[in-house]
Amino acid sequence: MNITIIGDGVFGSFLQKELAPYATITADADIVIMAVPVSAVGAVAAVHKGKHLVNVCSVQHKPTEAALAYTDRVTAIHPMFGPNSPVAGRTCIVTHQCAESAAVIDLFAKICGEVVTEYQGQPFTGAVHDAMMRKTHLPVLMFGELAALIVEQARDVPDNCLPTSFKRLKALAEQMQDMSPGTVESIRSNL
Repeated sequence: MNITIIGDGVFGSFLQKELAPYATITADADIVIMAVPVSAVGAVAAVHKGKHLVNVCSVQHKPTEAALAYTDRVTAIHPMFGPNSPVAGRTCIVTHQCAESAAVIDLFAKICGEVVTEYQGQPFTGAVHDAMMRKTHLPVLMFGELAALIVEQARDVPDNCLPTSFKRLKALAEQMQDMSPGTVESIRSNL
């Protein structure tokens, strides 16, 4: 399978590394994975009009609609992990499929443990996904930013002097570094 990955930021670079063993990454592939901020999806879709576009944003409804304006060949899949996430427990949520989606879904299944396509017995939609993410991603982002500030205040305290609860807070703050600027933009756009 040949794919193009647009976006060489934190998540795009991560996807290139993760997917390289399973696909040929080339600049002229018919399958275009858009690892770009939500604000850039429309412009990227316009450049790759008619190709099989893959939305991997943390927000699904609006960028999928933007891609559908340029082609009906759209797969929308949210990888629920990043470069610092543990491999165990990785999931992907599929919110939109086309006739060609099976190959893309199979590709992502190779790098995640579970691909979720249904919610309450119905196919996942971008709107349902985004409502869930407003309840989960946004509060974690806000809490993570606060955690990072708290951890920064104690940067001079040796690890062996930190209570277990603070070490857990520190681990959360470190995990938040997994969110690229594009991911943060996507999450904030889902208000």
